Amino acid sequence: MVELVKKNRGKPLISFGAMVLSLLIPLVFCTSHDCGAETVIVDKAFNGREIKVRAGALIRVNLEQLGATGYAWEIKDLDMEHFEILSVETKDVPPTSDVTGAPVTRTWLISTKNRGKAVLSFLHYRPWEGEKSSSDRFVLKVRIL
Repeated sequence: MVELVKKNRGKPLISFGAMVLSLLIPLVFCTSHDCGAETVIVDKAFNGREIKVRAGALIRVNLEQLGATGYAWEIKDLDMEHFEILSVETKDVPPTSDVTGAPVTRTWLISTKNRGKAVLSFLHYRPWEGEKSSSDRFVLKVRIL
């Protein structure tokens, strides 16, 4: 068993092994989406704009939708050469009042892969009515450096 703490004149002294172990544990369990990767956060205000990010960076797209109406944002024709979806979540927007059918926010965490120009495109529609019935569109141009 490794001795992590030694006593030196009544004061605890951390052994060299424990210090190295404490530095290595975060490296072993770290994943790119939670350990300091550059993250760009965008919302509807970025519609039609271009952003520049490095390969390996993260893009967090937050789009508000009215969940009670059946409309939802869906990503359209994802460019798999340049992007990878890490997660998709839907969360309630903090209520300003007690309103039935209050909006929710759909959030995508997307990793950038290869250098180049690409587009992230989202449509807002009811799945049972199909993409042609979309009520809104969100397009983000991405230059990956």
